[in-house]
Formats: sequence, structure tokens, C-alpha cells
Amino acid sequence: MNPWLVCEFFTIRASCHWWYRLTLVVFVASLQACLLGPDYHTPDSAVPQNWDTMTMQGETTGLLVTVGSVPEVSWWHMFENEELNHLIEQALERNHDLRQAGFRVLEARALTQGAGAGLYPNLSVNGSYTRVRRSETFLVSPTSGTAPGFAPPGANFNLWNASLDLRWELDLWGRIRRSQEAFSAEAFASEMNRRAIALSLISEVGQGYFRLREFDEQLEIAKHNLALQQDSLSIIQARADVGLISDLDVKRAEILVSETAAQVPELRRLRSVQQHQLELLSGVQPNTLALEVKSLRHVVVQPIIPIGLPADLLQRRPDILEMEENLKAANARIGEARAHFFPTVALTGTGGFQTSEFEQWFHWASRNVSVGPSVSLPIFEGYTNVARLEVAETRYHQMLEQYKHTILNAFREVADVLSALQTRQEQLVHQHRQVQAAQDARELAEIRYRQGLVTYLDVCWTPNGSCYQPN
Repeated sequence: MNPWLVCEFFTIRASCHWWYRLTLVVFVASLQACLLGPDYHTPDSAVPQNWDTMTMQGETTGLLVTVGSVPEVSWWHMFENEELNHLIEQALERNHDLRQAGFRVLEARALTQGAGAGLYPNLSVNGSYTRVRRSETFLVSPTSGTAPGFAPPGANFNLWNASLDLRWELDLWGRIRRSQEAFSAEAFASEMNRRAIALSLISEVGQGYFRLREFDEQLEIAKHNLALQQDSLSIIQARADVGLISDLDVKRAEILVSETAAQVPELRRLRSVQQHQLELLSGVQPNTLALEVKSLRHVVVQPIIPIGLPADLLQRRPDILEMEENLKAANARIGEARAHFFPTVALTGTGGFQTSEFEQWFHWASRNVSVGPSVSLPIFEGYTNVARLEVAETRYHQMLEQYKHTILNAFREVADVLSALQTRQEQLVHQHRQVQAAQDARELAEIRYRQGLVTYLDVCWTPNGSCYQPN
């Protein structure tokens, strides 16, 4: 035979062998690209074109809002209050609820990494030593626990084993990838939940701070009213001493002074409770923050509120983004559930050294290798797979309804704020008029009382029977 033909034959055979291997790898890779279950698509949502339809008068002109811009990241700086900025930054750094939410985000990310581990081969190293004695009354070699060999019945021998085990599940139907997709969406939802908690924390600190300053304002007003009533009591007492009025007016004035004096410690208590709440939000011990007394009118600033466009709200609200990520995870779980109906294909293998003589444990002649595919096809598992799929589909529909409800609630909250801005501007105008009228009425009543034209009851006119002072 021609040696050149022999060489050419083996060359062609080797080329075909490698081409077969390459084709097999490409085929398996194409199967790996298969994903069962529906791909996620953002649900359609009814979004208004502008905010005018959500106001009471059908327009946003005249309100302290801007539509063309969105809030900054540090939006609380618009209040121009360094003390408030320090409290919010301290709360964002030390609040325990927010820190706990941050650890939940790390946990969700770790779960995502663990969910994708099934896409890679699993390797493990095993080593063992076994002392074996063959039964004298059992002529057939056992199929487990001992190695096959020619040891006679009643023989004693050692078994040394060191192996490297391999298992690689081929994700042909996308079960592992859908699971990883779901965990990834849930991890992003955890991040959005942390942002929502941070946003709520900032809101609570801001509201608590201004409520504290409101108590300071009320305390200042109560002390001012108390000083005025004490002055009135001195005048009334002097008039009663010379017989111009009866002692009944004196007692009435003393009652009013006592009622107003009792308000001062109650307002101090409420202020202390509010400060403790701020300290809890800031993650510090009670009575740690040094918050000096400041009236509300000295710290409050009405900023221009940037609300952006209605379509921007779906991308800015962390609660909406959180629900959408949960919806993505529920959608991916449907594909994961459907993959359980299909066979599981895995490549398994083990290789190592096995011998009964320690001196020859790692010799090449002691090698032991087995490799091959395995297929597991579910035939009958009761209602398990069907129930798993139904649960995944119903949970998706639950998340879908909750997602739509979250969007509606977000627009409702914006509409409530727009209505509040509009009505409170009108309310503030009438309250200013009310305060001015009350001051004028009190001055006229005091003049008439000093002239002896009216009794002290005309000075102390209010629905609750106490001396009226504008608050």
C-alpha cells in the first residue's frame, strides 16, 4: 500500500473527527439559546398628557410648580435650611431601617449570583480510604461499597480512591437562565425598595423638623398670650380694688391665665416627643440632638416645586420601578416553571486513581475514568409541574394588577398635592383676614372695657369661651 495514501487517510479522518466535535459544540450552544416562557414587555399604562387635568381649575398656572424640570437628587436643599440638611444627611447615613434595606439589597445580589452558578460546570475532589473484607458466603461481588476485583471470599484488602467529579447541566430550555433573570429583577426591586425607604425617610425628617418648629411657634404664641393675659389680670385686679368692677371679672381673668399657663408645659412635652422622633430617625439616642428653639416663620421657605412631565413619573418613582421589577421577576418565573416539563440533560464524569496498594495509588496504571451524558425526563409527578406553572401565572397577574394600582396611586398623590397647593393659597388669604379682624376686634373690646361700656365677657369672646388670641 502506498504510504502517502495511508497518511492522507488518517489526515482526512482526523479532520472529520474535529469537524464532528465542532458541529456538536455549535449544536449544543444553539440549544443553550432556547428560552421557554414569554419575554417581558412593559404593560401599557394610561398616562395623562399634562397635569392640568388633575387640578381643580383645569390648569397649573398660578401654582408654585414648574413642569419643565424634574427634582434634583438633593431636592431638600430647596428649603435653604442648613440645619434641616444636616438632619437629613445624618438620617441617610445612620437610620437603621435604611441600613437594613441596604443589606437586603446585598442579599438579593448574592442570590442572583448563586442563581447563575448552574450555568457552569460543577467540579469536586473526593478522596477516601476503605478497609474491606469479602464475605466468605457471598460468591458474587457486591455492586456497591467495594471495588470489583479478584479478591477471593474472606479476603481482606485496602481501597484507596482519589477522584475528580464533574457535572454540567445543559440549560437547554432556559430554566436556570429564567431563574437568574427573576433573581436579577428581584435584586433591582430591592434597590428600588431601598430608594423608596430613603425617600420616605427624608419626608419624615422634613415633616418632623417643621412640626418641631411649629411647636416652637405655638409655644412662643402661648407665652405671649400668657403675658398679655397676666397684664390684663393686673389691670382688672386694680380696677376691682377701687370698686369699679366686681370680683367675678377677676376670677374669670384668673381662669383664663391658668388655662393659658397650662398650655405651656403641654407644648413643651409635645416638642420633646417630636425631637425624640427626629432622633430615632437619625439613629441617635434621645436628647442627643441640639435643636435650639426657632419659630416656624423664621425657617419655613415655600420653594418652587419641579414636578416634570406625567410620563417622567413612571421612571422617577421608586415604588413604580420596584413593582415593575417584581413584575419582570414574576414573568421570568413562568418560563422557569414551563422548563420543568422538559427533560434535564447533563454531562457527568469522574476521573481519578483507585487501587488497593498505597504505593501504586497515583500511578498511571491506577487511573479510573468514566464520562457520559445523562437525561432525566419527568413522566408522572402528580400535579407538581402543572401547579407550579399555574402558581407562576397567577402571581404574574397579581403583580400586574398591583403594578397598575401603584401607577394610579402615584398620580393620585400628585393630584392631591396640586389640589392642596391651590386650596391652601386661598385658605392662607382668608386666614390672614381672620387674624387681622380678630386683632381689631380685641383692641376695640379692650377700649370699650376700659371705658366701662362692656363687661370682660366681651373681651373674651370665642366659641370655646377662652380669650381669643390669633394662633
